[in-house]
Amino acid sequence: MTKYYIVEVKYWGPNRNDAKHVDLDRYEIMTTPPRILATGEVCTGGYLGASHNTARYAHGVYDSLSAAEYALETGPLRYKQFRRDPLDDFPYNVLAVYRPGRLPPMSDEALDQWLEYSVDISADDTHMDLVRQAGALRYEVEEEGYSVTMERMLSALEGLRDKARRGLDD
Repeated sequence: MTKYYIVEVKYWGPNRNDAKHVDLDRYEIMTTPPRILATGEVCTGGYLGASHNTARYAHGVYDSLSAAEYALETGPLRYKQFRRDPLDDFPYNVLAVYRPGRLPPMSDEALDQWLEYSVDISADDTHMDLVRQAGALRYEVEEEGYSVTMERMLSALEGLRDKARRGLDD
């Protein structure tokens, strides 16, 4: 009889708010038992080890996929927004992937391109002007079906302002 295992994957490396790291955290439901990285022993509850700035934790074994999903939704994901990912890029033994957050993050490239056509930033904009704009623009990004942190939005706006300032200096 097939068993189903829940494994949490958590990024612990530097630059956690960087776009390439912000969506690495996830919960996987898989059909092969998780193993402790150092020893290779099967472990169904607790710390499995870390490599490449990513830690793994086992969260139980279940008799059915629906039981594992229910355990996730009433346990670690309770009272949190999460989304189920398509399984395009995952190994054959991973049956479901859940990520925190209602919407997927917008990439840095897509954010920069979107901002170029959505806002008018001048060299005279102050930090507070950018903070006000960043707050409003985050809601517009959500309407497009993506999420972006306040830090990333503000950083992108500051980049546009600095670009405008360099254009004045030339």
